[in-house]
Amino acid sequence: MSKSSFCVLRLSPLVLAISAAVAMADSASVQPTMVVTATRIATNPDTLSSDVSVLTASQLAATGAQTLGEALASVPGVQFSRSGGLGQPASLYIRGANASQTLVLVDGLRMGTATSGGTNFDLIPIAAIDHVEILRGPASSLYGSDAVGGVVQIFTKRGQGTAHVWANTEYGTDSTWSVATGLSAGQDDTRVAVGFSHKESEGYNLTKPASTFYYEPDRDGYHQTSANFDISHFFGDANELGIRGLYVQTDAAYDAGGYPANPWTRETQSNISVYSRNQITQSWQSTLTVGMSQDQSHADSLDYTTYEPYTSRFDTRQKQVTWDNRIDSDYGKWLLAAEYLNETVTSTAQYDVDGRINKAAIGGWQDDFGANHLQANLRVEDNSQFGHQTTGNIGYAYRFDKAWQFTANAGTSFHAPTFNDLYYDCGYVCANPNLKAEKGRSFDAGLRWDTNGWSTTLVGFENRIRDLIVLDANNNYIPENLNEGKIVGGTLTTQGKLGNLDVAGSLTRQNPFDHDTGLLLPRRAKLFGTASIGQTVGVWHWVADAQGAGKRYDDAANTDANEMGGYVIYGLGLDYTVAKNWKAGLRVNNVFDRAYELVKNYNTEGRAYFVNLSYDGGGF
Repeated sequence: MSKSSFCVLRLSPLVLAISAAVAMADSASVQPTMVVTATRIATNPDTLSSDVSVLTASQLAATGAQTLGEALASVPGVQFSRSGGLGQPASLYIRGANASQTLVLVDGLRMGTATSGGTNFDLIPIAAIDHVEILRGPASSLYGSDAVGGVVQIFTKRGQGTAHVWANTEYGTDSTWSVATGLSAGQDDTRVAVGFSHKESEGYNLTKPASTFYYEPDRDGYHQTSANFDISHFFGDANELGIRGLYVQTDAAYDAGGYPANPWTRETQSNISVYSRNQITQSWQSTLTVGMSQDQSHADSLDYTTYEPYTSRFDTRQKQVTWDNRIDSDYGKWLLAAEYLNETVTSTAQYDVDGRINKAAIGGWQDDFGANHLQANLRVEDNSQFGHQTTGNIGYAYRFDKAWQFTANAGTSFHAPTFNDLYYDCGYVCANPNLKAEKGRSFDAGLRWDTNGWSTTLVGFENRIRDLIVLDANNNYIPENLNEGKIVGGTLTTQGKLGNLDVAGSLTRQNPFDHDTGLLLPRRAKLFGTASIGQTVGVWHWVADAQGAGKRYDDAANTDANEMGGYVIYGLGLDYTVAKNWKAGLRVNNVFDRAYELVKNYNTEGRAYFVNLSYDGGGF
């Protein structure tokens, strides 16, 4: 039997579950949700051509995930990897694109590091989140650099409804425990939301003995504290002024082979913004946001020149201004926007350049013509390092009838190299100041089928990325531009009700490969997916779910030594409504204690148990 056939057999429970769900569609109710990320204008996703998913706070909790990244692994077309347990570096791959090619926003602000690129989204506590929007496909025409594979936008909790408090606590395997509490109120003209959370774990050993350079036979613990707030006031019905902020401090142990011994990292993420939303006229709404985000990473390190321990520091500050204008007219909805971004880096490492400025103008339009929907965006920006960049996107949707809809999107994108790629001084040559910006072209087409309460989508996609940045294993891992990377694939998604059962599933088949060598891009599978089934019976609710992926490689050369086998893991959850406003739950992850890898020679958690108790009170 071939390796590929074996991987398919391993994933066959997922394939069968999804196929059965599609075949036996009966009756359910799938409610549309307004989304912002797809066009920067709040729109019903059923009218858009964009491929977008939403995870609400209740859906995040239902996944049983300990972190946001683990929860996002349940989203169609998204893969997640992490170098060990809680608090460790994590990556998202949307439609097979590189982790650095996914843009993460928090309440509209960029958060992350300009040195290594990306956002440590996995450290943002689920307790602070109201909902998450995931846009698959290029969005540089709306958001600029990094939005090559897609965008993940995290919306923190806002005040609403009668004043009430909420709280939850959890305890489980590896002495993992957490507490979270908050207040929400939205009466008269003022809305207030505040939250606090703390989480700790003794953890498990991150590395395996095969990781000879990093391995240490110990537990790698974790503790995190966070706070968030959102306060706004309405002046009449047309004007709102608000301020919001988020602070997360995460301490995590890691393995460094004893040099230094028992090292820890401290990652601090924070943002604060002031916004003014004004209805200038009946058809013109203006939103001005001024904010700043910081990502500070400090770690116990060793100077390999002097062999003296020291604390390394990589800090990124991003000052941001955005001005969005939505204009409704007889000729559709228009977006006119401007952005300013100032990134600066402070570090114990030396960088020849430690800052860059980006200015952009964005235009967008969408309208419906009977059964037809059109949307388009154009962005022109000036990057102080890479000059002028112009990106665009166009989308079309056609509704054949109430059940069937066709969608298509085409767009361009770009990704600026990180400061580490360009300038990082590691004591020898490990940067390339001659790197070019990556540029992408993408196309997708899909069919949506909504009938008898079921929603099923099939989307095919192709993404070509020119001057793809990779680490050259044959040249001291110096970043180099490839001629082209190519990712082709498709995702099938379905959800609905089968009798009294809630059923959902997704399956992605893709081929993310280096166009020159034909080899798979690191840590990406050709086949992966999820499936879940659940039911509410009186005061009880149960759910069973599965998540799997085919084989992957941890290096660009696809060597046998760096192959990671395919896997399927299963989870079980049970919730009980104890009394009004009170709920208790039990969750078992990795039920069959399956050993698998997301990063070569790094452990993943075995069978794990968690119990929780939550309260969401009424007014007071």
